[in-house]
Amino acid sequence: MAHGVQDITSFCFDLMNDRTVGLCATCKWVRIATNKRGSVFYRCLRADTDPRFVKYPPLPVLRCPGYDRRNPDDDLPAEPERDQDEG
Repeated sequence: MAHGVQDITSFCFDLMNDRTVGLCATCKWVRIATNKRGSVFYRCLRADTDPRFVKYPPLPVLRCPGYDRRNPDDDLPAEPERDQDEG
């Protein structure tokens, strides 16, 4: 990559900070997915087993009954997962 040039995925990822994402940014139940166009989605894994939760909640999430703070020592995936629907 050329100096000073940033790919769209990392640019969008940079825009998604704790303030714009809310609780999902630090929740252990979140999985981050991206598509080929560089969009970033925060997927709630609680939605897989509990109908009270939305699979892709509107951000920022400011209150959530299922929020569990992720242990800061837990490793996050090095790269966001690709959304399987987008290929």
